[in-house]
Amino acid sequence: MGLNEFLSRVGVKELYPTQREILERGLVSEGNFVLAAPTASGKTLAAEIVMNEELEKGGKIVYLVPLRSLAYEKYEEFSRVFDKWSVRVSIGDYDSSDEPLGKHDLIVMTYEKFDSLQRHRSSWLSSVSLLVLDEVHYVGDPSRGPTLEMAVSKFMHENQSRRIALSATITNLEEIADWLQAVPIRVDWRPVPLRVGMYVEGKLIYPDGEERLEGEGIIPLLRKCLVEGGQAIVFYNRRSDAVSWAEKLASHFNMSGELLEEVNLSSYGSSKLLEKLSNVMRRGVAFHHAGLPFELRRAVERAFKRGSVRILTATPTLAAGVNLPARTVIVSSYMRYNPKLGRMTPISIMEFWQMAGRAGRPGYDPYGEAYIIAKRSEAKRVFEYISSEPEPISSNLHDTSLLKNHLLALIASMEPISSGEILDIFKRTLLYIQGGDKFLRRTIPFLLDSLKEAGFLQEVRNSYRATSLGRRISELYIDTSSAQMMIEALDELNKRYKVEDVELPVLHLLCMLPDMPKVYGRGRAELLREAIEELDPLIPMEESPISSPSELLQVMRGALSLKMWISGQSDGEIEEKLGVEPGDLRNLAENGEWLCYSFSEISKLFGEKELSEWLRILSMRIRYGVPEELLSLVILKGVGRVRAKLLYEAGYRTVRDIAEAEPEQLERIVGIGKQLSRELVDQARSLAYVGSSDR
Repeated sequence: MGLNEFLSRVGVKELYPTQREILERGLVSEGNFVLAAPTASGKTLAAEIVMNEELEKGGKIVYLVPLRSLAYEKYEEFSRVFDKWSVRVSIGDYDSSDEPLGKHDLIVMTYEKFDSLQRHRSSWLSSVSLLVLDEVHYVGDPSRGPTLEMAVSKFMHENQSRRIALSATITNLEEIADWLQAVPIRVDWRPVPLRVGMYVEGKLIYPDGEERLEGEGIIPLLRKCLVEGGQAIVFYNRRSDAVSWAEKLASHFNMSGELLEEVNLSSYGSSKLLEKLSNVMRRGVAFHHAGLPFELRRAVERAFKRGSVRILTATPTLAAGVNLPARTVIVSSYMRYNPKLGRMTPISIMEFWQMAGRAGRPGYDPYGEAYIIAKRSEAKRVFEYISSEPEPISSNLHDTSLLKNHLLALIASMEPISSGEILDIFKRTLLYIQGGDKFLRRTIPFLLDSLKEAGFLQEVRNSYRATSLGRRISELYIDTSSAQMMIEALDELNKRYKVEDVELPVLHLLCMLPDMPKVYGRGRAELLREAIEELDPLIPMEESPISSPSELLQVMRGALSLKMWISGQSDGEIEEKLGVEPGDLRNLAENGEWLCYSFSEISKLFGEKELSEWLRILSMRIRYGVPEELLSLVILKGVGRVRAKLLYEAGYRTVRDIAEAEPEQLERIVGIGKQLSRELVDQARSLAYVGSSDR
């Protein structure tokens, strides 16, 4: 398919300057480039033009994104645009080489999944002919940037495929292009002009003038947007503010919205958070933050795109996610609480522009508006945000704890490898380009010794190899410190797991690990303190990495949440008792399952087969959120934790029980229904037949 035919298929009659730049520089058929251009200026189409050319030549493409939500959005888009080719999305299962992915033409994945495939030495990666890095500015993210940087640097060392990188905000474009050995391209054109200002006590102040609005707070800004037929996104730094302001704005404007019918809210129990969301969406407002389950965030995004949600209050994570342009973007404060420093600190100018860049809907708005709210005393500082360029993107590989993990992964995936070869690969990193030569030469030998001492590496004839333990840790995609804590707890757990209930101590250990995300919640501190007093931890408290009483409460909140989850309690019950919101609970369970499975695999390496099996079963219970007796039921498609409990209470306690039933009998159970009852009986009979034939 030629270029004109491709553009006709996607409905493009005229190219934007962004796309014309790629054509005029001869970069469609060959060459690497980094494209920095504003949001909604056509970066994705510029990449798609190159991708179409590559696919027509029989190439294979990997398209990398930072977030799962963005991966699904791109997958849906590419499935339409490139429907004559095989398109797949891959975001989970870090303990697999996913060789079947190699059969497909275009694979969308997160940076972490790409890194994981390299650790598993996926053979099909060598056939990739084009690598696309979306939101490449994430290389400067303190926690996730090193993964992107190392995965891409290692890939460039092994593979000569083409590279495209995209971002809306890169100040040091030439430096990023140097890292990727690519042509730097900057396009400042926007299809919708953007006005950026600050709002101080009823006055809009722009770099070139000011304007007064009548009214108090952000209401005048929103009224102005709504009257002109626009949609607005208001960013808040705290979830609680996003929720409370959604309620206030829904009450104030009282617009018509829609019922949240596309998601089964009953599966979460009586969650107050989800009730609040449902209530505000009826009035044309919604909120969006990580406390909402993924499917609910997706439902909110779709409603906003349809226009039934006119005002969206959100935390800043939305700014880096899916494509949700709005007429007006409001940033409620330039200050945010920094838990590491224990105080409020300014957000980066980069982050402000990431949020502001969402203003202006192509085809709908004559211009976009982005405002940052400021007090009079803050006006001078805030003015810098609307009149300055974002900070340069800097490598974060100097974080030695992260560097240690990536060094082990590098050796495990490329062994045997000499110290000179290791340094050659690190010379391809952004850190090296930005002056990290001395740091790397000083730090890498120290980290190699540390990994050898921990039993993860061995040195043979001036080359390094991973031990079986080190290789497995790398494949499992866990932090080396997490692995060491699991190993330290093995003996104590082995003594206790057969003679006492150690579920809570294991869950407590998992929630202490560096790989486990922070667990947010409010209230019930007395419940947590009581649990701490009764807990007999697998690792003594004085030897644990917990550094403060608040962190101790946070870890226990996570452990108790998982304990209630695997006992079958609903999201709503856990939210009410521990203040952990459904989205956080599902994230906690997802990470808990992965870490418990990793613990099982490590115990297997140490010869503890029975303990390994016990931990594997526990990881499955964390995955599904059920007691052990329900595990045999949740393997059936269409049966989640709620239906499994209903079936069990109705007397259907095994797959064979269901196989021996008639569909009409299952229909009588509330929540099963005619269609599902037939499907369950068919599934169960198929499984029962296979099981009997095996015997």
